[in-house]
Amino acid sequence: MRAVFFALAACAAAALAAPAALAEDTLNPPHWQSQGVFGSYDIAALQRGFLVYQTVCAACHSMNAVHYRDLEALGLTPDQVAGIASSVKRADGTPATLDDVFRDPKPNPATFAGAVPPDLSTIESARPDGLPYVYAYLTGFTATPQDVTMLPGHYYNAAYPGNQTAMPPPLKGNDVTYADGTKPTLPQEAADVAAFLAWSNDPNLDARHEIGLRAVMFLVILTILAITTKRRIWREAT
Repeated sequence: MRAVFFALAACAAAALAAPAALAEDTLNPPHWQSQGVFGSYDIAALQRGFLVYQTVCAACHSMNAVHYRDLEALGLTPDQVAGIASSVKRADGTPATLDDVFRDPKPNPATFAGAVPPDLSTIESARPDGLPYVYAYLTGFTATPQDVTMLPGHYYNAAYPGNQTAMPPPLKGNDVTYADGTKPTLPQEAADVAAFLAWSNDPNLDARHEIGLRAVMFLVILTILAITTKRRIWREAT
C-alpha cells in the first residue's frame, strides 16, 4: 500500500505542475492558456496585453476595479509598478499611487456617436463567450458590405451584434513594441489584450484552479487508500 501511496503522490505532484508547462498563447486557431479546467495565465501574454491596454485602450476605457498595485500579479516588480502609477496624473494633477484605481479618461460621448466607452474591468463577463468574443471583436473590423447601410459615425464589425459599432478600429498592428521580441501584429495585440482583460475579469483563476486540483487529487488518493484498507481488513477477517 505504501508503494501505491507514493505512486499517487508522484502523479499528484506532476498534475499540480502541469499548468505551468502549458504552451504560450497561439493564434492559429486562437487559443489562450487560461482556458480549460487546468488553465493558467500566461504571464508574458498578460504583460504584453497590459502594454496594449496602456498604450491604446486606456485613452478611452477605464478599469475601475483594478488598482495599480494589482499589476505585481503580472510579474512586474514593485518599482516597475510604482513607476507606472507615478506616470499617471490624477484629477487633481498629482501622480497616482499604488492604491489608486486605473485612471478614468472620461471621454466625450459625442466622439463616439453618443456611445460611452464601457469600463473594461469585467467586460469579458458581460459579453457572450467572453475572451474569444473580445478577440473576435478586436479583429472583426472589415470593409462595409455593399448591401449594408451604416448609421452615422458607426463602423462595420463582423463579430458585433448587428455589425455596427460606434468604436473605430482600435488596433492596426505595430501599435506597441514588445520587450520580449514578439511581433506586434494586429491578431497578436488583440490576443494579448484579450488575455489581459481575462485576468482583470478573474484575477484569482490560477489560485482557484490550483486549490481545486489539489482537492481533487486529495479525494482521489483518499478514496483509493480507503478502498485498499477496506480490502485488506476484509481479507484478514476471512
